[in-house]
Amino acid sequence: MGKSARLGGGFLLLLSALALGYTYWDELQGARETLQLTYAHRSLSAARDAPVKGVTVFRNGYSTGGVQMQLSAELLAARTGDGELAAYLSQFVAVEGLHESVYHGSDASNAKEKDHGELETPGVVADRVFNGQGELLQAYADILSGDRLYLVAPGLLFVWPFVELGHRVAVTSTASPTSSPVVIESISESPRTFRLHNFFDDEEADRLIQRTLEIDDPGSKLQQSHVGHNSGKKQVSKHRTSENAFDTISETAIAIRKRVFDVLSLGEYTEDMCDGLQLLRYQQKQAYIAHEDYFPVNVTPAFNFDPHTGGSNRFATVFLYLSNVTRGGQTVFPLAEMPEGLPAEYDHPVNSARDYEAAGAELFEPGSWEMDMVRKCSTKLASYPRKGDAVLFYSQKPNGQLDPLSLHGGCPVLDGTKWGANLWVWNKRRYGLDGDPNGPEIKFSVVFENPTSREVGVYWSSTLMTTLAANGGSIVYTTYTGHKWTVKDGDRVVLEFMGDAEDGGRQTVVVLTPEEQLIAHAKAQSAKDEL
Repeated sequence: MGKSARLGGGFLLLLSALALGYTYWDELQGARETLQLTYAHRSLSAARDAPVKGVTVFRNGYSTGGVQMQLSAELLAARTGDGELAAYLSQFVAVEGLHESVYHGSDASNAKEKDHGELETPGVVADRVFNGQGELLQAYADILSGDRLYLVAPGLLFVWPFVELGHRVAVTSTASPTSSPVVIESISESPRTFRLHNFFDDEEADRLIQRTLEIDDPGSKLQQSHVGHNSGKKQVSKHRTSENAFDTISETAIAIRKRVFDVLSLGEYTEDMCDGLQLLRYQQKQAYIAHEDYFPVNVTPAFNFDPHTGGSNRFATVFLYLSNVTRGGQTVFPLAEMPEGLPAEYDHPVNSARDYEAAGAELFEPGSWEMDMVRKCSTKLASYPRKGDAVLFYSQKPNGQLDPLSLHGGCPVLDGTKWGANLWVWNKRRYGLDGDPNGPEIKFSVVFENPTSREVGVYWSSTLMTTLAANGGSIVYTTYTGHKWTVKDGDRVVLEFMGDAEDGGRQTVVVLTPEEQLIAHAKAQSAKDEL
């Protein structure tokens, strides 16, 4: 009887299961399809013809905030036109773009600002998609499952994301002297810096050094480095004591310029988007104080230096170390710390702060700008010079805003000689190629004369251009209507000058003696009182 009861109970359970299956057939079928779909997702093929691909979509240049999603071949099959894939993906990520005035034609002065001062750019639709290898993608077939995709807005350039310390990407360049790809290794996210491996070889380094010594053109040959604006006559500064030359014509220089474009994923090489290759020699005690490579935004109404509002400025710098240096000569970013977990070969040597400061104390005066640099160069984020190495850093953020954290300097050489080269790449056609883009010629010459008994500094905008010697020092610059110049005695402003081409093709500005300054001030005060 117990056996019959068990059989009867089993039969009843079976009938109940069949009844439930019949009642909930649709739901069970849906669950089955869901399980099949889940299995399909878990076994996605990386092949380009896979029906479904899993990707993560990011804003241009970002390492965080990505959106994971599944892309369907059926859904994207027809989106093969220029920008169609990017426009579709823009629905899922808050694309960062230029200031809205660029896209909507409104005046930038009417723009709203966020609490932290960044301009809002709502509703931006990307027009390009890049993968994590810096390749431009046009259609679904270009995507591989597992790809990290980056959306770039109109008017902006692709920016390499940091991802994580030590992250590496291999990039092939047709202009490379070796068969090995260039390897881009992430070092810092802010400022955005990378080491470049296999970017150039020893033969190219030696050729560039030899080329530096052979250049005999007066404007390009090796001479004390200058500072200042491209449009003006560059002048020496006591804060930049290295020597430099420019190479715009040798096969090696042209090949390196093209290679930089490949590494930055900028597409076809465009000569008017970069300066000439600058060749540098730093001998013992020589250095370059911390500075930005980009130009100040509001220096002249004749040109828009603000990339975020559609203008042009220096976008990225690639620096090549052409020689080893016994001690010193780093490239330092004084506003950033060395990242934790950095490989020992990139980090500051043991006891470097103590040893470098002791070496610097034998070469420089206490309290000098050089000694200040020596301390920062052995404690802050820095790249040490090794022949064959190269570094890449960006002067602009992915949305075109200038990045003040890109402040950097050429550390004093404490022992030996440092040879280097660098290329500045602009985000658009660079300044100085078109004169005045808005109409008539506005260029003229200005002569600064200093008859006083004290040396004074001549500044273009906020940039120190040169130091005028006392008792007759003079200098001539090419400048433009609206450019602002300031002469300082230490931190004290002696005079300000903003010329106009209509006042003559050659204008002279004389630094007043303290007595003359008092007389001028009294006259100005008297005139003001009469009003």
